[in-house]
Amino acid sequence: MDVCPPFNRFFKPLLVFANTGEVNVAEVAALIADDLNLTIQARSETTKSGKRKRYIDRTQWAATYLRQAGLVRTTKRGFVSITAEGRAFLTAHAGDIIVDNLKTIPAFVDFQQRRRGPNLLHSVHDNTAEDLFTPHDRISQALDEIEDELAMTLLEQLQTATPPFFEKVVVDLLLHMGYGGAQDNAGRVLGQAGDNGIDGVIDQDPLGLERVYLQAKRYESQNKVSGPDIRNFIGSLEFHQANKGLFVTTSSFTPSACETAEKVSQRIVLIDGARLSRLMITFNVGCSTQRQLSLKQLDSDYFE
Repeated sequence: MDVCPPFNRFFKPLLVFANTGEVNVAEVAALIADDLNLTIQARSETTKSGKRKRYIDRTQWAATYLRQAGLVRTTKRGFVSITAEGRAFLTAHAGDIIVDNLKTIPAFVDFQQRRRGPNLLHSVHDNTAEDLFTPHDRISQALDEIEDELAMTLLEQLQTATPPFFEKVVVDLLLHMGYGGAQDNAGRVLGQAGDNGIDGVIDQDPLGLERVYLQAKRYESQNKVSGPDIRNFIGSLEFHQANKGLFVTTSSFTPSACETAEKVSQRIVLIDGARLSRLMITFNVGCSTQRQLSLKQLDSDYFE
């Protein structure tokens, strides 16, 4: 094949290779290129930025969609393996796999609807997108998808990081958000014996008269922060005679945890994994700008 094939052609071969064991997505792209009989010309195609091979980019996006559908899971950075659901899906689909097939999976639909709503389930990689959306719509959709993938990857990185590193991330994020002002050493990671359950602190003024105390829990997604966790944090705040606390987790909070945080006298803010990853993107913590797009429009004043 002399040109890189459409995006959905990468789903099936990637799932087949993942079915053999853990695979490195970037490396398995070459095997998929062999499987699709791509020529040297097709393998030389790059994305518009010119920095990435198109067939590798499409393999990595295929991995993203399969992860969203729960058909593969990330085992470590850059690696995926098939899930039990993925094996069953592969058995049930003898032919090619397209985006419409993934839309039959509740986990995939739920992920897509969580932020963008049902109308945008027609991906920019879906052949129907051109008929449904304007070019500006498709640009917006593409940027949303890229940010979704980045948010998911950031959260995966945090969940596999060490607790001290996660605590540092939380402190860094608060400083990037402007807490602590311009003073040096306004934020500190604690989390040591004798710190009474406090993982970090932000000084709101140079003398430290106003402080925000932090608790950071690096939990797996299914391990939610509960009411007792919040009550323990409240006890830590009372020990430090503090009235402001921030509880951050890579998972989420149970209704009991949210209710407990609302009812106490201290001001306690809860940040779950989904919000944490979005804040990291907004304030450029753990990520950086790869490329900026410049959209131009007619200058009507010039022609008057």
